[in-house]
Amino acid sequence: MADLIKTIEDDEEVPDLSEPSDEEDDFQPRKKEKKKDKKGDDDDFQFITSTEDYNKDTWNDLSKYIKRKVKTKLDDKINKFRSTRSAQNGSANDPIQIKEEEDAGDDVGLFVSEEDLKKDAIKTKEKKVKKEKAKAEDQDLIDFEECTNYDTLATFYNMNLSRPLLKAVTSMNFVNPTPIQAATIPVALMGRDICGCAATGTGKTAAYMLPTLERLLYRPLDGAVTRVLVLVPTRELGVQVYQVTKQLSQFTSVEVGLSVGGLDVKVQESVLRKNPDIVIATPGRLIDHLANTPTFSLDTIEVLILDEADRMLDEYFAEQMKHIVRQCARTRQTILFSATMTEEVKDLAAVSLDKPVKVFVDSNQDVAFNLRQEFIRIRKEREGDREAILAALICRTFHDHTMVFVQTKKQAHRLHIVLGLLGVKVGELHGNLSQPQRLENLRKFKDEEIDVLLATDVAARGLDISGVKTVINFVMPATLQHYIHRVGRTARAGRGGVSVSLAGEQERSLVKEVIKQAKNPVKNRIIPPDIIEKYNKKLQSIEEDVENILEEERQDREIAKIENQANRAENMLKESDSKDQRSWFQTKKERQSEKEKLMLTEKQDKDPKSKNKKEKQPLNIVEEKAKKAKKKAPKLDPAEERAMKELNKVAAYQARMAKRSNKLKKIRTCVDDVETPYTHKQKANKRKASSFANDLTDTSRKGVKRMRYEANDKKKQKTFNKGKSFGGKSGGKSFGEKSGGKSFGGKSGGKSFGGKSGGKSFGGKSGGKHGGKAGGKPGLKKSFKKR
Repeated sequence: MADLIKTIEDDEEVPDLSEPSDEEDDFQPRKKEKKKDKKGDDDDFQFITSTEDYNKDTWNDLSKYIKRKVKTKLDDKINKFRSTRSAQNGSANDPIQIKEEEDAGDDVGLFVSEEDLKKDAIKTKEKKVKKEKAKAEDQDLIDFEECTNYDTLATFYNMNLSRPLLKAVTSMNFVNPTPIQAATIPVALMGRDICGCAATGTGKTAAYMLPTLERLLYRPLDGAVTRVLVLVPTRELGVQVYQVTKQLSQFTSVEVGLSVGGLDVKVQESVLRKNPDIVIATPGRLIDHLANTPTFSLDTIEVLILDEADRMLDEYFAEQMKHIVRQCARTRQTILFSATMTEEVKDLAAVSLDKPVKVFVDSNQDVAFNLRQEFIRIRKEREGDREAILAALICRTFHDHTMVFVQTKKQAHRLHIVLGLLGVKVGELHGNLSQPQRLENLRKFKDEEIDVLLATDVAARGLDISGVKTVINFVMPATLQHYIHRVGRTARAGRGGVSVSLAGEQERSLVKEVIKQAKNPVKNRIIPPDIIEKYNKKLQSIEEDVENILEEERQDREIAKIENQANRAENMLKESDSKDQRSWFQTKKERQSEKEKLMLTEKQDKDPKSKNKKEKQPLNIVEEKAKKAKKKAPKLDPAEERAMKELNKVAAYQARMAKRSNKLKKIRTCVDDVETPYTHKQKANKRKASSFANDLTDTSRKGVKRMRYEANDKKKQKTFNKGKSFGGKSGGKSFGEKSGGKSFGGKSGGKSFGGKSGGKSFGGKSGGKHGGKAGGKPGLKKSFKKR
């Protein structure tokens, strides 16, 4: 009886063990849930056998590259202002109350009232189906050999991979290869050049790294030589690829080196001097090492990999990429990978790839299949509500595991302060931070120490952050490709995800394009106006604190700048000759001109000469400017002005892209028009160049005739030249009468000796080669009888 399964009683409670699916969640406002304690819920708990395993840390290998300590005082300042605000809370001077609730422990968050939990209206945007004419597909510049017949049921075990790699794949919990991995690995193992494209989050790093490591296992062990170079556009992506490569090569003897900006140069130099088998680098730091590390060069590179190839080949990396590719061997294997492929990639493929294989698993305009896309429409006169809408979304609905993309570093920093003052655990990731700060914020977000990460497009490409549930676009990006990369930070590796984009009137064209490309229905979220108004008032109440924090930071920066200048001067006095200047492949003037060329906004003149120019302007221009100033529109609200700055930056980038797309492209190949081939008549019109030897040996009937004609013509010319000195009144080459041509007699005779109109005749009136009226011999008789 003990083996029998007990039946469920009528009143008995049954635990619900099913996981909540994405379809059930309507993403409406809710209170923030308490974080579960991970200690008791870990099912895969294992005892650690050694102290080495206990002290092992995935970031520990990277820590040797980081020498500077992370210094962040912003969160302390935010907490100080929040504590003073809570002390004044509810006073007459502070009409908006910011309530806080304290959970068990130190988790303090923004209190969400019942009014805030009012549901948002969500409508489904339907596609407008139009009958489109079949567009002719753009012909590739070169003939790509397409890889379409890959085995969809393949496993890592039947891909001819070695045991150390299979062991590493198993330890990383890879079960089956993704489509891009199944298609790429067999082709890359053959050493073919590849141009690969697949959606974000499909495992492209392992797709190119596994076959590369497999080939390196069979390298000669005579001496240490760098054979593989992986180029990435951002530092964070370089660090991520480095960590994945270290994990895949953990059971092999392959050495991996990292060369990205922001990390310690001396440590990188010492690593590169040992000539690691694989170098993962960003272009700028790699060129720095090529110029300043004597023993490091790219002469022995056998495999060149460009991750996020379309970004690597755009105008911002153009000069650097030319310099790097020029130094690599011509016989290398080249692998290009990206989620979006552009014309620049096709240009590079046409020039430098040798019989490449095209591996396009997905269209380069697709987002992840399980991504829910939402848009919030912002009217033209309501641009200033963007910050309030973002605050409402984060505080009411998307509490954690959220990435917010903004266009500028300044806006990202401001939103950090605003959301921090509202009680949200937030971090930022952009170019104004030092590299240790960037890596620390990324680590905190991965470890769930912060709930929201504010980022520029630095974090839009390639970063695989597990558990990102939501991506919010504060401003829509410039192009569809940028949008695909941003929303690709969520819904990765088969998981679900949500993207919410704030779209104004200027951005409607991009929204239409997204809806057109979407496979799943797109949602339109409408936040109640009273909620937006409430959050607007909250932001206005903390505006003074935001300004004070920004002012404090500005003062701190000035002090730090003066201290740095003093330290630098002191070091220069101590080590005047010992420190060498690091060289660069461009001169300062070339670098400056390139920067100015790539700037989206015009540089303001700081020269005093420009002031003099303004003073010398004629009176009528001054009057016109005064008139225009009077007609100027009223001053914008500060929030609206900030939003317009973001939008203007996007518009400037779009204008540049449009200008570039209208430029004439370089001609790589010329295709003959097959429909109108050359005919034999056209060929006949062209006469071959004459040659004496050919003419002399040409025994054909036509050739003989031509030779005789030319010889006779020369002879005739000689005789005619002699006859110019004789003749009648109008005779040319003649000895006879009034109008005789080549004749000896008669009034109009041609080549004749008599008669009035005889041709080649000796007499008679009209005889040709004959005489007399009837021609022939009788003509001769008649003419002699008359005489």
